[in-house]
Amino acid sequence: MEKKKSYTELMKDYAMTQLQNEKWMMHIYSDMILNELILKRQKEQILREIDDALDKKEKEQFMKLTNELKDLEERFGS
Repeated sequence: MEKKKSYTELMKDYAMTQLQNEKWMMHIYSDMILNELILKRQKEQILREIDDALDKKEKEQFMKLTNELKDLEERFGS
C-alpha cells in the first residue's frame, strides 16, 4: 500500500525545494557577476597595454594585444 503525504509534508517539501532553487539561482547570479568582473578587468588590462604599445610605437606588441582583445570580445561579447 502506498503511503500518501499529508498537506503539511507536501508544503514542507515545496518550501525546501523553493529554498534550494533560490540558493541555486543566487549561486548562478554570483558566478555571473564574478565572471563579468574578471572579463572587465582583463579587457581594461589589455587596453592599458595597447595604449602603452602605442606610446612606445611597438607595432608587433600592438598587433598582438589587439588580437587578444578581439579574441576576448569574440568569446565573451563586447
